[in-house]
Formats: sequence, structure tokens, C-alpha cells
Amino acid sequence: MNAEAFPSPSVSPALTVQGRVIYALAMREVHTLYGNTRLGYLWAIIQTAFNIAVFWLFREFLGAHAPPGMGMAVFLLCGFIPWYMFSDTISRCMKAVSANQALLTFPQVTELDLMVARLIVVWGTQLVCAMIILLVAAVLGQPMELRHPGTLAATLFLAPLLGLGMGLVFASLARLWPTLERLVPILMRFLFFASGVFFQVSELPARFSTPLLLNPVAQLIEWQRYGFSASSAAPLYSTGYVAAWCLIALCLGLLLERYARGRVIR
Repeated sequence: MNAEAFPSPSVSPALTVQGRVIYALAMREVHTLYGNTRLGYLWAIIQTAFNIAVFWLFREFLGAHAPPGMGMAVFLLCGFIPWYMFSDTISRCMKAVSANQALLTFPQVTELDLMVARLIVVWGTQLVCAMIILLVAAVLGQPMELRHPGTLAATLFLAPLLGLGMGLVFASLARLWPTLERLVPILMRFLFFASGVFFQVSELPARFSTPLLLNPVAQLIEWQRYGFSASSAAPLYSTGYVAAWCLIALCLGLLLERYARGRVIR
């Protein structure tokens, strides 16, 4: 029998080594971000909690209320957690290569490893923040209903994945056109206000909500709120719409990363 018909036994050890590399990079990232300050990991929770408090007061001032069955803290948390998973992943991915040039001298470490490690840290940080804030909200009597856990889990998986794809795209393009590094933060500020982080896009008139819901981040936020409250209007599109965005962004990002790396080497 032809031995070439069977997969190489070296594939599994190679994946194991790569997994260990990514784990080591993620632990290094955690120490760099949170190990050098007294507040440490607590700072990430404070940042999210502070933003929730500010926009809670803003909505109270406007007389806006959360959907029935969902407290305001939960409503805003469902906006900020997907947003941070997406935007922080982009931000961290764009700086991954420039901040770790020395590590790239090791043959086991690739640029994609650096970005995946940063994605894992962002995802884990925001997940811990969400659980702690939800616990505090429950203790304070904030109403919440977990009606669609599958949808909620899908949004928590897709948000950083979309961030990784877009981070790869922007990081690769920025290596070819460095000015882009200054333009991306401006784009992210605009996207923040167009994604329904502190308001519900589906409650807007159709002439506004329909184009805004073409934004995959707005979709993620709408689906996350739908996961917590049966009374919250279901988005116009499926999670498959966001998954398609993730797939396209990842494929395009990987192609651009390879192209940009080749141009820089030459």
C-alpha cells in the first residue's frame, strides 16, 4: 500500500508546537498589558463599567429606556462587549508586528501567531469583564433573560474573528501605505456611532435601520441583545451574514498579509 496515501505524522506535532507558541505569546501579552500596573486586569473592567455608566446617564438624560425584560446595564453591556472584542482586536493586530520585531527572528513565530495571540487575550479579557459586570448587575437586581444562548455564543465567537480578519486587512495595507494607521482610528470612531453600541438600531425608522444593519458589527450587537431578551426585536439578517463577513475578511487579510510581506522583503 502506498504510504503517501496517509497524512504525514509530523502534522500533529507541528500543530502542537504552534499551539504552544501562541499560548506563550498570549501569556507574554497578558503580562505586558496587565502585569506592570497595580490595577492590572481590573483596569479592563473599570474601563467597560465606566463607559456603561456614562452612556447610562446619557440615555437617562434623553429619557431612553432599555427593552422590556432587560436592564440598562445589560443593554449597554451587550453593545460594548462585542464592540471591544472587534475594535480592540483590530487595534492590537495592527500593532502586533511593529511591537514584536525581535520575536519574529525566531523561525517558529509568525506574524499570524502574534495576531492570534492578541485576539485570544482580547477575547478572554472581555469575556471576564462581561461575566463580572453581569454578576454585579444581577446582584443589583437588573432584569435579564438569557433566552437564546446559542445566538449569544455565536456573537462572542464571531466578534473577535471579524476583528482578526479586518485587523489583518488593515495591518497589511498599513505596511504598504503607512498613512492608513492614522486613518483607521478615525474610521473606528465613525463605526462606533454607526453600530448601535448605546442605542438599538432596529428601533430606528426603516430608512436608517436598513442601511445601518448592513454593518456586521451592528448585526453582532443586535443579535447579542436578542440573545438576552425575547422582547428585543430580532435583526433583519442571520448570524450567517456576519459569518460570511468574517470568512471574506480573513481570506482577504491572509492574501494581503502574504502580498505585503513579500513586498517588504523585496
